[in-house]
Amino acid sequence: MLTVKEVLLSLLVSYAPYNVDGVRIDVDQAMCLATNVYQEARGETLAGKSAVAHVTLNRVSHPKYPNNVCDVVYEAVHSEWWWTARGKKVPVRDKCQFSWYCDGKKDDIYLTSEEGKLIEGNVNAWKQSVQVALLAMKGVTIDPTSGSTHYYNHNITTPHWANVYPVKAVLSNHTFCIRND
Repeated sequence: MLTVKEVLLSLLVSYAPYNVDGVRIDVDQAMCLATNVYQEARGETLAGKSAVAHVTLNRVSHPKYPNNVCDVVYEAVHSEWWWTARGKKVPVRDKCQFSWYCDGKKDDIYLTSEEGKLIEGNVNAWKQSVQVALLAMKGVTIDPTSGSTHYYNHNITTPHWANVYPVKAVLSNHTFCIRND
């Protein structure tokens, strides 16, 4: 059975020639970024996936957010009761930085069916997510969001902060804003 980590590691090795100024990539951080890109933008274009990667990295650089990718991606209000009772951290619904993490659905990425057959759409989306994450972490790609720390699909919702943070870019169905405090 093909695992998401195997795909990540094989692409990480294949991207070794793109070593930019000695930038080393932590596998766990790359896994978190690729997972966020996949979960937030698996149906988007490469530009959409790149935008998610850059927003995540922009948060890492911002003083109001944690200083590593995994902590940014999994930043949430967690249920104290669930953690105490079950020994597992569970995010409170709709209290996360990225909606997929606390939407109540399973977060597993399935590349194969129960019968072991590849799910081509998921495999391709995961490979693109890993590639985008690695290139963004290496600093090879240009940030299409102009430093944005937030985004939302303007056809579906208008979050409370949409009128507070300045708009930096509009790409397809998404508006990108920057936290300025």
